Amino acid sequence: MKKTICGNTSRKHTIMMVLGITALAVLMLVSIAGAAQSTNVWVHKGSELMSSGKYNEAITAYDKAIEINPQNSDVWYKKGNILNKLGKYNGAMKAYEKAIEINPQNSNAWNNKGVTLAKLGDADEAVKAYEKAIETNQKNRGAWNNKGDVLGQLNQPDKAITAYDKAIEIDPLDSEAWYNKAVTLNRLNKSDEAINAYDKVIEINPQNSDAWYNKGVVLDNLNKYDEAIIAYDKASEINPPNSAVWYNKAVILSKLGDSDEAMKAYAKAIEINPLESEAWSMMKQ
Repeated sequence: MKKTICGNTSRKHTIMMVLGITALAVLMLVSIAGAAQSTNVWVHKGSELMSSGKYNEAITAYDKAIEINPQNSDVWYKKGNILNKLGKYNGAMKAYEKAIEINPQNSNAWNNKGVTLAKLGDADEAVKAYEKAIETNQKNRGAWNNKGDVLGQLNQPDKAITAYDKAIEIDPLDSEAWYNKAVTLNRLNKSDEAINAYDKVIEINPQNSDAWYNKGVVLDNLNKYDEAIIAYDKASEINPPNSAVWYNKAVILSKLGDSDEAMKAYAKAIEINPLESEAWSMMKQ
């Protein structure tokens, strides 16, 4: 009988321990879930404030989320984005680096770190950051595009085009990559290829006035004046306040011997931009 009593007592003790451990585990899970929920609430609030342009308030919300969970890489990344918008580049760098420290595979954080480095004038380090973003995600189209931009600044246009081509390979409808490729091709005096790239931009987004304008410039340089005027007219139709369109059109009209129309175009350029000194000088001739 004594053995039976001891056995019952032991079992009761074991059951109590198991129940206690279970209760503690449940409390811990509830606590973790509550913290996660609180973090998500602050993150959501921060995102809403950011969308509304209330950047300082958004930072406060993200800081609250970080206070609850300092190991949330995405929150640090989002905070960095706001600091970037506010021109607080050093603060943005610290936020992106923290996001990367927590999650080295955060491709977007690497990409935006590169953007910030480029704004700070450190092109070489920006390229390294973009390459890290690409290493962690080969499909990061933005990183390929941004890498192309910086390579262009470093006077490496051929490598820049390779980067833009990679972005286009990922998304053939990436009008930004096509546009940047066109600009770079023009720098290399590959006029026909540049026109084809601008045409692709226009095919994707017919309302891209810059593409129409730059296409006009290339055609102008090729002495294809009629086609250039068509492109300039389209650019001015989409973006009427562009005085450069009217000035360039006036120059072509002068070359074609249409003085009256040229004077009208110069006048329009001056109307849009009274400081258009070259247009004024042509009007006085």
